[in-house]
Amino acid sequence: MSCICQQCKKDYRIDLIIPDHIWEKIKPAGKAYGAGLLCGPCIMNKLEAFGKYGAIHVDNKSNLDGNRQGELNERI
Repeated sequence: MSCICQQCKKDYRIDLIIPDHIWEKIKPAGKAYGAGLLCGPCIMNKLEAFGKYGAIHVDNKSNLDGNRQGELNERI
């Protein structure tokens, strides 16, 4: 199953969970608190344009079966 990005209108399948205080600054215009859909590239473009954030934390703690998969922390 996929979603449609509300910025570029492309299909995407991977959700990125963005903290609320950041999401509210980059979400699609006119969306309610916590609402909106953006693909990964559009999220990254908006974060880069915002210019404040330089670190990404990816945390995949469990797969569909609930088994621990690990964590990845990257500095950009």
